[in-house]
Amino acid sequence: MDEDLTSYFGPLPADVAPELHSMLRLHNISAEELFYKWESYCMKMGPDTRPTPDTVAAFRKDVREQLEKDVRARSRTQQHQTPARRKPAPAGGADWMMDGLTPSVKRKSDKGYGTPVKASRGPSGAPVKGGAPSVFAARTNAGEVVEVLNEHLPQPAMPQAGAEGGWEARVRLVANMDIKRFGFRTMHQKLTEASEVVDERIDDMMTVVQEHHGLADEQFGNPSTASPAEVVAVGRIVSDFLDGKLNPASVLLEASRRMGAGARVPLKLDAVNSFSFFPGQIVAVRGVNASGAYFAVTEILDIPPPPLPASTAETLAESASRLAGAPLSVVVASGPYTTEDNLDFEALDELCERAARERPDVVILTGPFIDSEHPLVKAGDFEVERERGGPIADLFRERVSTKIQKIENSMVILVPAVTDAISTHVAYPQDKFKKRFLELPTNVKLLPNPATFSLNEVVFAVSTPDILLHLSSAECRRNPSEPHPIARLSRSLMAQRNYYPLFPPAEGVNMDVPYCRLADFINACRPDVLVLPSVLAPTAKVVGGVVVLNSGAASRRKAAGNWVRLWVGAGAGGEGEGGEVRGHRVFERVRVEVVRV
Repeated sequence: MDEDLTSYFGPLPADVAPELHSMLRLHNISAEELFYKWESYCMKMGPDTRPTPDTVAAFRKDVREQLEKDVRARSRTQQHQTPARRKPAPAGGADWMMDGLTPSVKRKSDKGYGTPVKASRGPSGAPVKGGAPSVFAARTNAGEVVEVLNEHLPQPAMPQAGAEGGWEARVRLVANMDIKRFGFRTMHQKLTEASEVVDERIDDMMTVVQEHHGLADEQFGNPSTASPAEVVAVGRIVSDFLDGKLNPASVLLEASRRMGAGARVPLKLDAVNSFSFFPGQIVAVRGVNASGAYFAVTEILDIPPPPLPASTAETLAESASRLAGAPLSVVVASGPYTTEDNLDFEALDELCERAARERPDVVILTGPFIDSEHPLVKAGDFEVERERGGPIADLFRERVSTKIQKIENSMVILVPAVTDAISTHVAYPQDKFKKRFLELPTNVKLLPNPATFSLNEVVFAVSTPDILLHLSSAECRRNPSEPHPIARLSRSLMAQRNYYPLFPPAEGVNMDVPYCRLADFINACRPDVLVLPSVLAPTAKVVGGVVVLNSGAASRRKAAGNWVRLWVGAGAGGEGEGGEVRGHRVFERVRVEVVRV
């Protein structure tokens, strides 16, 4: 037990470990699940929270109160709500936000012509409320580097010496997906279309498994048919229970209509020493269904990830020439960009001012920008100068666009989130923002969610739903071969060839199933850099040759957050024979730093 806790929390003081052991027994949870709860608690309390007797006691109380709150909420729902009376919760989007908030949104003209009150300012120029600095202004560790990947590579000075030509001369942006396909009518799915897409993914994966393991057609079979013969079955993991977490006793395998008429069969996993499953995962298993009651698994066949990207030697040489000896510099940050007590967007302002000063080649900003779950946005408790495109568009233009406009010498890429109130497309996959009324400058590029694009030869992929947290909460595992959770979950994404393979999706993520193939890996290859924003601890990690980035949120509920900067050196170009293709190997030539806002 001590080893389990230490593997996640690190060395623990002698007076702290017993308290954590007690929580494991009391709540009947694993060390990893307790660690995720601790990470969430640290997100709320601030980055400097450490496991001491006092903080662990407060953490224990917080977990208990949260569990009691969940129990009371479920009880009230069961007692006082019937399906006929229950109203669907709004899922974000400009339409419902405007309908619900317009009456209560205040405008500065409503205040009349009284003498304006000049707001006090803190040391960073941020507003001071009630005579005390804001939480953001009071932070003491701004700019601290908390993690470095490839520390042996030098950190270039910013602005870079070779960047005089500007990003227009140094960066070539190519969208690797058909952006127009994301403009579908959201939430108009048909059951037949959804089932066809699921079947198609299973059949495509069966082809991958067959080629990788060299299997003959006759070795595949229907897992739900009683037979003494051993067969290989490919299907989708589903749970035996509509509610509740997946566990080894509730794992079912759903076959495609072509191989098993869509039937579901329980998996008996007693003979398997190691596995890691989650709902919606497509797996290949070898075993026998002797009685017709269950499929006894003897082996889980691995599904290979797609290949890493590669380019011709001439393309790599062209990219190196464009950079003129200076590495490609990129900044990545994720929303929310303001704490829950205000809509000042202090974190976004800090990031944009720094980008304007240091002039990186590219700034990638992911949503949510105006979070539909923010308390002040939900209540409509904010002011706008005047109405032009609706209160949310006005708020975005006045509080977000004005800050982004400060970045004049960098390309800025905006990727939305499903909780973005400014987005009229609130399902995943998600269309890009509409520029109307937003007053964004010409150096801002709008991309959908997920987005796969190339900066010169370097392939980036960005997906904003918190898939790392959602998979960690839904995962069922036994002695997994990859103990590190971020590495294990990232490998699962690559093997599934999809940026959100969890099905059904987590609460708060509306999934348009007929269009879920828009979240597939583009061109059947892995990206060089995979950006997966999450509330889990910010990190930069190489997984299967891919640089996986979790920048964290730029602003937590009650504290400043983190952002990421990276420098990518030139690839090995030069003269190639007959269009020789070379792997990008970005993980060897990129320096990544996770930085506190």
